[in-house]
Amino acid sequence: MGRADGRRVASPGFDLATEGPHIVKRRTPGKGRHPAGAVPPTTDPHTDAALDEDQSAGEDLSGSGRLGGLSVMGLVVVVVGAVPFLVLLVLVETRWTPLHELDRAVAQGLNDLLAARPGAVRVLQILTEAGGGSTAGFVMAIAVLWLLIRHRRRLAAYMAVTGIGLAILVPVTKALIGRARPELALPVVDLPTNASFPSGHAMTSLVTWGALALVALPVVKPSRRRLLIFGATALVVLVGFTRLALGVHFVTDVLAGWALGTAWLAVTTMAFRRWLRARGDWVGQAGLGQEPAPGMHLRTIDEAALPGGRRSAMRIGLAALGTCLVVAGMGLLVTGPLAGTAVGRWDTLALEQLVSLRSGQLTQVVNAVGSLGGLWGIVTATVAVAVLSLAHRGSWRPVLFTVLAVTGEVVLYGVVSQVVARTRPDVRDLTEGLPTSASFPSGHVAAVTAVYGALCLIVLTYGHGRWRWLIVAAATLVIISIMVGRVYLAAHYPTDTIGGLLLSLMWLAGLHRYVLAPRTGEPSSWTWHTGPALHGWQPPASPPSANT
Repeated sequence: MGRADGRRVASPGFDLATEGPHIVKRRTPGKGRHPAGAVPPTTDPHTDAALDEDQSAGEDLSGSGRLGGLSVMGLVVVVVGAVPFLVLLVLVETRWTPLHELDRAVAQGLNDLLAARPGAVRVLQILTEAGGGSTAGFVMAIAVLWLLIRHRRRLAAYMAVTGIGLAILVPVTKALIGRARPELALPVVDLPTNASFPSGHAMTSLVTWGALALVALPVVKPSRRRLLIFGATALVVLVGFTRLALGVHFVTDVLAGWALGTAWLAVTTMAFRRWLRARGDWVGQAGLGQEPAPGMHLRTIDEAALPGGRRSAMRIGLAALGTCLVVAGMGLLVTGPLAGTAVGRWDTLALEQLVSLRSGQLTQVVNAVGSLGGLWGIVTATVAVAVLSLAHRGSWRPVLFTVLAVTGEVVLYGVVSQVVARTRPDVRDLTEGLPTSASFPSGHVAAVTAVYGALCLIVLTYGHGRWRWLIVAAATLVIISIMVGRVYLAAHYPTDTIGGLLLSLMWLAGLHRYVLAPRTGEPSSWTWHTGPALHGWQPPASPPSANT
């Protein structure tokens, strides 16, 4: 929201960097410095030493040399990443004997070690997803949205460009080189169908977690930056090891992935730093060189995560008990006294009609939409809603609301399904691994309603404008599609899906009343307010002269 005086302000407790005139972020063109007497804004007093700006002409020249040195270092990193990749490519293509034997020995040795340990293989399969394309896409998308919400558009552009380039570079490089995967007698996992060199997981993990670390570095205390770098590095190394242990890559594939990922990350980082300098923005030494990213720094507003404390907790427990009794009672009625009535006949008829519509293409569509209600679909949606609501509201309350909505639904579903114990439809279903006596209520419908219903209540409580109703409409469409799809697949009767819908709606209503609904004196939506510039830093009364 703009003001008459041109200032922009943030929600209570937010420490957002804006581009209004009350926070001067640009330097005199060609100087590369802040105006004399001004101190760059920082979210951390420990970074003051790193952010000190010299004021004399001689010190200005020194600062320019330091920035030039950083650019040269970035170029060195590009070369350091690209040259090893090219060297490895040449050695692989010429089948250099020592390296070829090392690749084969490591691949076969790790495969033999894990052949009799299926539990370890499963753990490695989970860990390796930290470098998977779907994980990277999700993390990058959440990071971009977070930065946009916090008004860090340039950092959002950096993350977007880095992620898009990565998504193009990995498959193109693999297709051009076309190296075959390791050939093992008894592989512990199915081999991917695409090429082996370079390792996409190794490259993806390095670029994804490396970019996040670079963005976060300026808001981390100097004493903890090494820990952040170590954590990101350890995760990248772990992903590389899982690719070797699972037998899907050679050692040279992983090394090449790291080398090419380093080169790409260096290119985007250098480009971003030069972009800042070309705009006349302040450029620091940590991370990408951006100012200390107050938009990334989270300062929660002054509201309790659980208003009412123990009293609210007790009321939430009573809401859960009431939800359980009502939905379980419905299930017992449907499977008991109402089974031989019009309700029971409609249940069976509706199921048969949807099953009669089955086709190969329609089943693929239903399964694709149904994945939103699967385990990973619910986990990713929950994380996204919680993280983005935290960025928007600046409070842990919507995060607690989202987590309680999903975890509470899981507990309530487990209790009700065991009490009712309804057998699934006696029709060939298109699902696998479902318990035969847990048809009521539908767990997929309940889970989807819980997470997307939580999203709707959050945007209706804290948001403004017509865009809120677009989110509500989209969420409603997803829930209805899941309900119809579960019956189409013969995993549930129609009344099972209604039971799942009722369970989550009642649970969400109770949570909204005792957790999310604003109390007297609290802001009911994300508001903007006036306030001083960051940490007392103010721009000078007039622009500095050319001789400053």
